[in-house]
Amino acid sequence: MDPYLIAYIVLVVFYRLSETLTMVKTGTVTRRPAKDWTAWLVMVPYWLVILSSAVEYASGRNGHPPLAAIIVGVALFAVATTLRVRAHLDLGAQFSMFIEEGKTGGLVTTGLYSKIRHPLHLASIALFLACPTFLAVRWAWLAAVVGLVGVVTCIEIEEQHLTHTFEGYPAYAQTTWKLIPHVY
Repeated sequence: MDPYLIAYIVLVVFYRLSETLTMVKTGTVTRRPAKDWTAWLVMVPYWLVILSSAVEYASGRNGHPPLAAIIVGVALFAVATTLRVRAHLDLGAQFSMFIEEGKTGGLVTTGLYSKIRHPLHLASIALFLACPTFLAVRWAWLAAVVGLVGVVTCIEIEEQHLTHTFEGYPAYAQTTWKLIPHVY
């Protein structure tokens, strides 16, 4: 098997394993999905970008990825994994992939959430960029773009929900950034 494809699979498995172990630690791994469609805006492109990158690379049309693509891809995987784990730990038992009406618990404003309101979505964006970059594929970028649109759409819907759910959310939103400090 191709060593670049093996490395890609290792990076994806490490990302997924890190997320799963963090969810086990916080007690959220067994949470059942709510009846909320918005998470699918991110989950479908998530799997599409992971799988389409591997399939496109395995087709052999692009040759081996250049060293620069590998380095940037690994860096993006590291950012995605670090953000995902840290944000899960910051949320603790509050984590859910879905918007949950009537969910108990308070607004988390510590850790990563003291600077950005959606670090888990930022982790998804880093992963969407990491997959096609690492393998230097072209067509998988379509899934990545769909994922980016899905993330932005989810954020806007979540912002509305959080504003209605938490009295202090508008004030919190005034002191933090949605995704990237000083940018968005």
